[in-house]
Amino acid sequence: LPNDYMVESVLVTVFCCLLTGLIAAIYSHETRAALDRGDIAQANVASRKARSLVLISLFFGLFTSITWVIYVVLSLYL
Repeated sequence: LPNDYMVESVLVTVFCCLLTGLIAAIYSHETRAALDRGDIAQANVASRKARSLVLISLFFGLFTSITWVIYVVLSLYL
C-alpha cells in the first residue's frame, strides 16, 4: 500500500513552506480516501504527488534557512 505522507505534510507546512505543504496535505488526504475506496491506482498517484510536494517544501525551506544564515553571518562580520 502507498504511504500517505500526512505527518510529513503537516511538518513541512508548519516548518518550511505553507503553500506547498498545504497542497501536499490535500494529496495526503486524497491518498487516504482512495485507499478507503479501494482505488490503489489513484492512491499511488496521489501518494507520489504528496511525496514530491513534501520534498519540494523541504528543500525550499532548507535553502531559505541556509541562505538566511549566510546573509546574517555576512552582514555581521563584513
